[in-house]
Amino acid sequence: MLVDDSDDEAPCLIPAEVPTLVSGSVAEDDTPNIPVTIITGYLGAGKTSLLTYILKEQHGKRIAVIVNEYGEGAAVEQPGALGVGNEKYEEWLEMTNGCLCCAVKSNAVMAIEKLMEKSGKFDYVLIETTGLADPGNIGQTFWVDEGLSKLYLDGIVTLCDAYNFNKTFQEAGGKVTECERQIALADVVILNKLDLINDTIKDNISKKIQSINSSCDIQYTSYSRIDLDTILGIQAYSSAAPPPSTIEHNISSSISTVTMTTDIIMKRGDIESALETLLWEDLDSFSNSDNKKESHSMEDTGGMNILRLKGKLQTPDGWIMIQGVRDMFDITEIKGDNIPYQHLVFIGVHLDRVRLCDVTKMRVR
Repeated sequence: MLVDDSDDEAPCLIPAEVPTLVSGSVAEDDTPNIPVTIITGYLGAGKTSLLTYILKEQHGKRIAVIVNEYGEGAAVEQPGALGVGNEKYEEWLEMTNGCLCCAVKSNAVMAIEKLMEKSGKFDYVLIETTGLADPGNIGQTFWVDEGLSKLYLDGIVTLCDAYNFNKTFQEAGGKVTECERQIALADVVILNKLDLINDTIKDNISKKIQSINSSCDIQYTSYSRIDLDTILGIQAYSSAAPPPSTIEHNISSSISTVTMTTDIIMKRGDIESALETLLWEDLDSFSNSDNKKESHSMEDTGGMNILRLKGKLQTPDGWIMIQGVRDMFDITEIKGDNIPYQHLVFIGVHLDRVRLCDVTKMRVR
């Protein structure tokens, strides 16, 4: 039975397959680490239907799902709709299809730590966020929490409601919406409820999504039924990730993608300094400005706000991979095999190409 997603809210964890080449994907005890996929999406996008499919269908995958209860009303009732009941993080339920499920009210990290005691019973972890949550904050957890060393971020998946997509942007009145931010942070966007729109609307929405985040993969579904291999084990944060697309669509949006490239081999220290300037110093300068004192956000005043950063660059000591979410970034040494060109991708609000070129000493591709 399909679940009505009109007010769906909650985070969940799904275990993903372990890639062969990912920094830190094997722990010191040689036990393969578990990939984590973050599922997000605006209110009513179809997250509950997706979770219902994952937890009840016989798809042959062992997935641990964490449902994060948020607020009151329908959000609290969602775990019941999924067959989870009102269990706290201490109680992991084993579903008939081999998956695990847990409902939490606040701290998903505690649920994950309990989950690790069941190591061997799952291959993927999926975290579903609430409709108003910032998936970037959750993604950062897997870089800074040493207690989660056996897990690594595999990808961020955003569900979009195709039927109400344009209405969501119209109601925003030109302001940046949470839906746009979720698309900007996504590695895969699922355009759901395709049965309710025609091909012309589908194409227009696809162009809008690509204008926000040209590096994401778009999957099309109805009733949130999707091939799980398209969202699990995608290795979006590994050296196996493909180079970005250079396709651009001239659609007005405050959020966009800028891809930089260079032929120069830069020192790692210079690269780190450039990123620190863009992600930290520029933000600090705004925080101390009059605009901040007047309670304006960077986005409201036209200031650049970088939401996602990724790329592969060559240094004198070899190739490095860069991954960043908001004001945090991580640099990993990788093999340089089959990398066609150096690139650095910025996704954010009011991206200033001149500023990016000046600080990074790179050019727009």
